[in-house]
Amino acid sequence: MSSKLFSRKGTLSKMPKVLTLAVGAALALLPAAARASDHADTAENFNRIGADMTDVYIFPSPQNDNNVVLVMNVRGLIPSGQTASFDPGVLYQIKIDTSGDSVEDLVVQAKFENVGRGRGLRQRVRITPPIAPSQVGLVSNFNRGSSVAALTNRSFNFVINKKGKVKRGGRRATMTAFAGVREDPFFIDLERLFAILPDRATPLTGNQVDLPDPNTPKVNGFRGFSTDFGGNNTEPARDFLAGFNVLSIVVELPRAALGGGVIRVWETTSVGGGDGPFQQQDRLARPVVNEVFATVTGRRHEINNKINPTEDFQQIRNDILSFMKFPAGRSDAIANVVASVLVPDVMIADLSQTGVPAAYLGVETGGATGSKFGGRKLTDDVVDISLGIIFGNTIPALGLAPDDRQEKPQFTTDNVGPEAKHFRSTFPFVGDPR
Repeated sequence: MSSKLFSRKGTLSKMPKVLTLAVGAALALLPAAARASDHADTAENFNRIGADMTDVYIFPSPQNDNNVVLVMNVRGLIPSGQTASFDPGVLYQIKIDTSGDSVEDLVVQAKFENVGRGRGLRQRVRITPPIAPSQVGLVSNFNRGSSVAALTNRSFNFVINKKGKVKRGGRRATMTAFAGVREDPFFIDLERLFAILPDRATPLTGNQVDLPDPNTPKVNGFRGFSTDFGGNNTEPARDFLAGFNVLSIVVELPRAALGGGVIRVWETTSVGGGDGPFQQQDRLARPVVNEVFATVTGRRHEINNKINPTEDFQQIRNDILSFMKFPAGRSDAIANVVASVLVPDVMIADLSQTGVPAAYLGVETGGATGSKFGGRKLTDDVVDISLGIIFGNTIPALGLAPDDRQEKPQFTTDNVGPEAKHFRSTFPFVGDPR
């Protein structure tokens, strides 16, 4: 496992004196036999696979520490060797809050103009540098005038002059971008997760369902433990996503272009036509917070996907508190600590932290997860970190709440790491397609 914060059974191995919290979960998906698809967390995203996001990353560039890399992955579970196109009716946005109010101050937008032609299904894409949005919130328009055009599946450079005009090429690149098929970097024993919480897999049918007991675990634990806590935990764990591809939008740009300080990042896909208006359909920041805490039953995923971070206090917070009570079975004190850190659901990065790698929840933990930069690097084991917090003794060990002695070791790790992935040391850093 890549995380050094937790031991095998979710116990804190390093005792920071600061608040530590993260929660993660898993994504729903389609079976390998289905058409190329995504980690569809709602029936709606199943039926509009180009609008479904799978992961968000932000980390310092391994090639230039003055720069930061942002990654947006969509349309997961593309089988090895198959091509796929971005949806030309979707506006893809990376939203950045530089003022701390969870309202976007800057956006990076990407818009695709055809369904893909020729070998590799190359599409024409227009991408903007970080710009002030014409309007904030759930309805967006594409700023074509601030964008540059290129083809997918190849990297290209931007140059922004002193008057704010943007153009392609040039030796002094302000921003480098890529859009195309890449290896899915996420790793999780997703098959086992769906066996534990079948409600999360209901989009497999493409239909909305409502189960009578959506949070009731059906299997007692993950696989791969040396000690059998029940069920079939001694079976080998496996990374269900190994060998699958996604569509990636990757940009590298100077830290100063994003404010250079503490930022909050989330990503959205919105559906519409032309240059707008586009209505938000999916939203993602901290990996899979919504996908595990919220049920598909009652359309909780869909509701949370279509709100702003400022509304999380009325929505996702209640999902977290409910899940921590059942099935996690944790005390009110521990549940309240979890909710207080994860709401609103945004990924925090401190761009003033130089010379260190990204570390999931690094800002929230004061560096306990590896560095104070925060964000998320490609190898961060967000699943184990999250499971350790939900089902392990992390919160009591930190002194943030009394020990309720309700730890469930069989749920504290999925026993899957990044070993099957093929990350690159050069841009766009996400692995080449399988």
